[in-house]
Amino acid sequence: MTWRLALRDLWSSKLRLFLTGLSVVLGVAFVAGTFVLTDTINRAFDTVFSDANANTAVVVQSEEEIGQTREPLPAALLGRVQAVPGVQAAQGGVFGLAGIIGSDGKAVTTGGAPTLAGAWGTVAELNPFTLREGGPPTAPDDVVIDVSTAREEGFRVGDRIGIIPPSGRPEQFRVSGTAGFGDEDNLAGATAVLFSLPTAQRLLGLEGRFSDIRVLAEPGVSEGVLAGRVQAVLPAGVEAITGQQNAADQSEQLQDQLSIIRTALLVFGFIALFVGAFIIFNSFSISIAQRTRSLALLRAVGASPGQVNRMVLLEALVVGVAASIVGIGAGVLIAIGLRELFGAFGGDLPQAGLQLNARTIIVSLALGIGVTLLAALRPAIRASRVSPVAALRDEAPQEAPRALRRRLVSVSVFAVGLAALLVGLFAEVPNRLVIIGASALVLFVGISMLSTEIARPLARIIGAPFARLSVTGKLGRENAMRNPYRTAQTASALMIGLALVGLATIFAASLSASVKDTIEKRFDVSVVLRNEQFQPFSPAVAAALAREPGVGLVSQWRLGQFKQGRTTRDIAASDPAGIPQVWDLGVTSGAVAALRAPDTIMVSDDLASDQGLRVGSTIPARFARTGDTTLRVVGTYSETTFGDVLTGIGTYDRNFSPPRQDFLVFARPAPGATEAQVVEAGRRVEEQFPNVISQTKSEYVADVERQVNQLLNLVFILLGFAIIIAIFGIVNTLALSVFERTREIGLLRAVGLGRRQVRAMVRYESIIVSVLGGLLGLVIGVALGTLVVSRVPDVPVLSIPVGSLVVFLLLAAVAGVLAALGPARRASRLDILKAIQAE
Repeated sequence: MTWRLALRDLWSSKLRLFLTGLSVVLGVAFVAGTFVLTDTINRAFDTVFSDANANTAVVVQSEEEIGQTREPLPAALLGRVQAVPGVQAAQGGVFGLAGIIGSDGKAVTTGGAPTLAGAWGTVAELNPFTLREGGPPTAPDDVVIDVSTAREEGFRVGDRIGIIPPSGRPEQFRVSGTAGFGDEDNLAGATAVLFSLPTAQRLLGLEGRFSDIRVLAEPGVSEGVLAGRVQAVLPAGVEAITGQQNAADQSEQLQDQLSIIRTALLVFGFIALFVGAFIIFNSFSISIAQRTRSLALLRAVGASPGQVNRMVLLEALVVGVAASIVGIGAGVLIAIGLRELFGAFGGDLPQAGLQLNARTIIVSLALGIGVTLLAALRPAIRASRVSPVAALRDEAPQEAPRALRRRLVSVSVFAVGLAALLVGLFAEVPNRLVIIGASALVLFVGISMLSTEIARPLARIIGAPFARLSVTGKLGRENAMRNPYRTAQTASALMIGLALVGLATIFAASLSASVKDTIEKRFDVSVVLRNEQFQPFSPAVAAALAREPGVGLVSQWRLGQFKQGRTTRDIAASDPAGIPQVWDLGVTSGAVAALRAPDTIMVSDDLASDQGLRVGSTIPARFARTGDTTLRVVGTYSETTFGDVLTGIGTYDRNFSPPRQDFLVFARPAPGATEAQVVEAGRRVEEQFPNVISQTKSEYVADVERQVNQLLNLVFILLGFAIIIAIFGIVNTLALSVFERTREIGLLRAVGLGRRQVRAMVRYESIIVSVLGGLLGLVIGVALGTLVVSRVPDVPVLSIPVGSLVVFLLLAAVAGVLAALGPARRASRLDILKAIQAE
């Protein structure tokens, strides 16, 4: 009987069923779509690398990998490997980065994917690339390029194109052929240029060395056995792994780089589900209030509180199961759309069938059903406590906790959430991000509970202008004030969405302001040269700039990585003589000039404080080239634009193998020269090196701000799903509210209220609820944004963009108008006589 009653109640309110389920569908779809997309990508890359390395039995490489960098091998090692029993053939390979000059004379951009370069394999079985047109590179000026780049740039076999090597000036080559990576036209959007071995070694600074050695086994010799034999002849620090393990490692590296995308998408999916929980809770609460009489009749004819409770939870279970199944299907469509979006931004992904794994189905169902049941639990308990006699008298069901008790619970939940958030932000605790995320959820629940206490006065204030405008405005305000509990819960979903938008806006604005403030105050430069894709470039750029008339100081900056114990750290390097002239790093002890000594570093105040370092301290360091060494601290500084560790260019060059490249170049005018001369010199160098751009300091700041805004726009798009769910929640509440007030609306129509006025009344109520949620959300967002910015050392400037926040509040009002369209239309079309007779 319980099942039949639950299904009957659900089916009797199809609109409530649809709107409640929709909030679950959207949240589950985001989570499922993320899993489907990432599982598809992972499977695709596993297949691509497995196929490309199918014939490679063993790979020989340096054992130590630091920041995805391995020390090259001596070329003489190839002969030793070839002599191992069971080796049919072996070849040395070289690989690195080199750009392509496109048909427009500019460097070909990849949207963040690398610009790969290497040697064409002469052993066909060991070559992961397959020729599509033309022939392999044999002459010193031959090059094979990837099929995608050839197609997009209009290059044909026999064309002359420019290649930008990691060191030196651009050179001209003849396209001898085009190739794909296995069956793919490129590797995840990366460009590829392949040369003969001697040419590749020269261009990539690997003369007499190989990046790795690949081995083809004789028939009947297993990979594992051959890897063991090869390992026996290798020197210390060099390892032999199976081809299968190498393919897995390559795929894992690429997947690790994409894992941040999965994490970000899952976070937004969970946010959408969290917002949806408020909608579900509100829908069931309203439904219980509207079904007081029917629930009382069930109690009167013998239904127990437990049966009523189970009936409501069964309704929630049906909604959760149905919505989760639909959400999984929608997630597949989202995955397809996201994959196409990747392609539109240049991130071509290998083609593979969509992967709908059991894990995706189980997690999606568990989340969708779990969130729905949890959200419906309290309304179910309230339903079970309906008194048959009191309900038959049309009295509202009373909750067990009194007002004072409810307030104490609300304050307690809020206090716990706030305390946990402060611990996550300010205390040194493990799993900081998990603590911050969980405490934020608790905090939002507490705020939602507390908002019930202020919903009525806020609705009165927000609706005051509408009440003065017309009678319908006054009626809309009274409706919003009538049930502050419902108004607060309806507004809570929108509150969460706009709180996160406000937080993201403040953080982005503060980041932009901090970057601008730092560059303007700390950097005394006229020109900045950099790569548009944030890749390193040739030191020849700095050399060419230094030869230009009017240019005085040229400061080159390089980046690398080393290991301190198990921790991989970034290290920046520049000429100590030029550092103080271009960058005020806020020296707190020691001196920059001391970096001229070998194996010396300066560390940030934060790192010094964490590890108890001071001038004269030493730290152990392991570099890919030189292995274990000791670095001596000669100073500390406060300004961390270039990270926590700084060294001189000499120390950098001793510990890092060629090709050594710059990631930024700064320039200042010579004595007697003007900034305009330096700017013009930068433009001339830019023409010589198409992979770099020359910017003035103000242009560089504006470009950084543009990049921050692009990231913020992406965050807004993702948070938009949560806000859309919140809007559906307002639609749901208004629709149920119109149903609840059918008789009241009929009486208003009977005494002369027109259809247009009814629609206006519902719109005013919706706007008040939306602005209430928006106002609370932005206040919370400002508070959270201020707290977060205060705990990020690299963002010292707090910036609150009042104009943007006001726009968001106005958009919340617009959302209210849109949310009211359907319910207002339904209210205005009620039959007056039937509405008056309704109970």
